[in-house]
Order: sequence, then C-alpha cells, then structure tokens
Amino acid sequence: MREAREAVRFLVQEVYKDPQSGLSELQAHLARRMAQKFRLKMPYELRILFCKKCKAYSPPIFGKTIRIRKGRIIFTCLRCGKKYRLFYKDVNRSSADRPYSP
Repeated sequence: MREAREAVRFLVQEVYKDPQSGLSELQAHLARRMAQKFRLKMPYELRILFCKKCKAYSPPIFGKTIRIRKGRIIFTCLRCGKKYRLFYKDVNRSSADRPYSP
C-alpha cells in the first residue's frame, strides 16, 4: 500500500514536469489506474488532470479552459464541453468591500 502511494505521488510529480508530452499522458493514466487498483484516494493534483465526464486526460493549461470568477474557478473540458466548478474563499476581499447585511 505504502509503495503504491509513493509510486502514484512520484508519477504525478513527473506529469507536472512536462504536462504536454505524450509520456505525461501515459504517466497520468498509470497513476490513476494504480490508485484505483489499490483503492487509494487520488490526490487532488491527479484528479484535476482528468475530465469528470469523459475521463479524458486534460491538463489544466492544454486540455481545458480555466475561468476565475467571484469565489469560484470554472473548468471547461475542451473534448466534451463539460463545465465544473471549484469554490474557494476570496481572501483578498476585506470586510469593507462587502455589502452591508444586517
């Protein structure tokens, strides 16, 4: 189990070194298959490499568009067109910027 987790982590690091190469696609698929086979929770860095609908390899810069809106990041897969959102707290906004609510 421990070796599989370390192997998945190593493969994810290798994918991020050159995400556009064909080797990185193979490494990402291998890391995903290993995580599934050994029933490991896939790290976030690995989950964002694949589309949630078509399961295609799509690195954030080359395989999907990224839009940043108020409080969320919107990813759009370039193969199937699926949009999904990642919500976050906007830490740059101070309390003075927020509208008054009693």
